Amino acid sequence: MKNVILVVVVLFMSAHVFGQTLQDAQRELDNENYFKAKQILLKLLNDGSSNKNEVAYYLGNAYLKSDDADSAKMFYQRVNDPDTKNALNLVAKGRVALLQKNSTEAKQNFDLALKFTKFKNANIYFEIGDAYFRPGIIDLDEAIKDFEAALAIDNKNTSVMLELGDAYLEKSATDPTMGGKAMTEYQNARGINKNLSIAWIKEGRLDVRGQIYDAAIDVFNKALQIDQNYPIVHEELAEVYFYTKQFDKTIAEFKKYVDLSPGDTKAKTKYLELLMRNKAYDKVVEEANKALKLDPNNVDFLRYVIYSDLELKRFQEGSDASKKFFAIPNVKAKPRDITSAAKLAAGIGDTATAMNYFKIALSTDSNNCEMITDYAKVLFNARHYADAINEYAIKKSKCTMTVVDIYYVGRAYLILDDSINADSTFADLIAKAPTYADGYYWRARTNLKIGKPEDFGALPYYLKYIELQESNAAKYKSNFTEAYDYAGAYYMIKEKDKAKAKEYFGKSLDLDPNDQDAADFLKQLK
Repeated sequence: MKNVILVVVVLFMSAHVFGQTLQDAQRELDNENYFKAKQILLKLLNDGSSNKNEVAYYLGNAYLKSDDADSAKMFYQRVNDPDTKNALNLVAKGRVALLQKNSTEAKQNFDLALKFTKFKNANIYFEIGDAYFRPGIIDLDEAIKDFEAALAIDNKNTSVMLELGDAYLEKSATDPTMGGKAMTEYQNARGINKNLSIAWIKEGRLDVRGQIYDAAIDVFNKALQIDQNYPIVHEELAEVYFYTKQFDKTIAEFKKYVDLSPGDTKAKTKYLELLMRNKAYDKVVEEANKALKLDPNNVDFLRYVIYSDLELKRFQEGSDASKKFFAIPNVKAKPRDITSAAKLAAGIGDTATAMNYFKIALSTDSNNCEMITDYAKVLFNARHYADAINEYAIKKSKCTMTVVDIYYVGRAYLILDDSINADSTFADLIAKAPTYADGYYWRARTNLKIGKPEDFGALPYYLKYIELQESNAAKYKSNFTEAYDYAGAYYMIKEKDKAKAKEYFGKSLDLDPNDQDAADFLKQLK
């Protein structure tokens, strides 16, 4: 399937890129414009005059640095033609070996490539160093050694200078002197080519690492003076503006980055991630839906719609997007995809679907406290009270129970008519949160079922509820008429205190003039 997709991409790209060379593609690789490099190289692959082995090799590099190791391996293997005996072929074989985590075989091929060129080819040294360094560091010291060897052969090669600078910068984590050496390489590259925007960008990254953000912004703007249409500069500026909490500028720069990278889904994904981090959920949905019109089965774009709709509590829209996501053939769901689907299903009242998703998610992440909580709440809302109690018990054994958790456990026991466990649970709730009014209200209701009615065992809890929540009596009218009537009945029957009884029945009628119980009691007190 991957090969078919690549063939389609080749045909598509060939209609959009004209008259560009392998050197142009290499320049875009240096500039970290991997999407544009792929465009050029895929066109060259269909050009009869180009060197197919070289094109395939650099396509491997472009895909590898775009986080597509499978496609990279496929192109490297195209270079591995047994009839083609050259150094780049050996480097390609070495890269495939590294992708297969076979460092011994990789080194054997790299050593043969160097031997084949009599240790005099700067580009082969550079590519070997790059293999150890990009996109993930495999052997930093080996990479530096190879880059330095390449520069010794070709001391005017800006590509080598810039990547050697990057390697020095990585080394500065353990050797502070390497930061200065990195800056020297970037400046040397600019000295050779004053229009080398990428050199300014790398210098700006050095400032970002040192958290010298004003200097970084200044340097990135110098890169823009050379080329306003260089996408990477806008991305870097966006990141610095984000670090300095200039969010409007962040989004504006990232928008420019995306606009200058048409068709680049990775750029669009980065933009959506930035909007997500900035909690601009409406904008995330808007931009992701635009992108989905061009690429309807892009799982990352769908994820952003799902996650944002959940944040916005747009449960139906998010649930619809989730169904599209899971309908994509062979989709590889992440835990967050499943839990989001569960919460969205719960939000539209589809508890059966929600419970199914939670079961799937918990089967792979049984210690996720947030997920356990959400599942228990869905069980409660679905009236699976015994199951909800069991799920909260699982949470108690693994996580910290919140006041809300304990509240739902108590409610579940009460609904199941287990007044003893309900009472002890609400007692725990009150002990944990002595000013949580609902704890007293529900303990009062539980105590209505415990002991003799004439003992008025619920009174202290109703009174405490009144004390804590009376300023909101109008908001909770039903609860308060119940509490006032109970207190009035206590003072009327048990204490024979007519004045106090009238006070409470009067409060009840003030809240609800239609409270017939209070009215009847007051008639008896006259």
